[in-house]
Amino acid sequence: IDSWCKENSYVIAGYYQANERVKDASPNQVAEKVASRIAEGFNDTALIMVDNTKFTVECVEPAIHVYELHENKWRCKDPHVDFCEDWTEAQRIAASLLDSKSYETLVDFDNHLDDIRNDWTNPEINKAVLHLC
Repeated sequence: IDSWCKENSYVIAGYYQANERVKDASPNQVAEKVASRIAEGFNDTALIMVDNTKFTVECVEPAIHVYELHENKWRCKDPHVDFCEDWTEAQRIAASLLDSKSYETLVDFDNHLDDIRNDWTNPEINKAVLHLC
């Protein structure tokens, strides 16, 4: 992943996780450890936890909690502070991707490890996002 990021001028800036239990949106030890490791190379690392209770097709409100590293502890950012430059635009794009069922072709790195033919860079979804912008 590091090599691919360097070759394509990307930075690993954070880690996201969706817990198995719908009502659990708190980072576990694995999430904190992975995010802390990323923070060793990138000062503004974000740990993003999916809040499945807020996940809707309409994308009325952000379905994530953003954590930042503060004094070696992961703290949830104030949800009333905007962490998205253009929430309306993000909402529109997310709703469109959900409507087109892009999630059915989404490949995360675990999928790639199960079958290396699965492209974890998700070029088709990235093209769709760029097209929607």
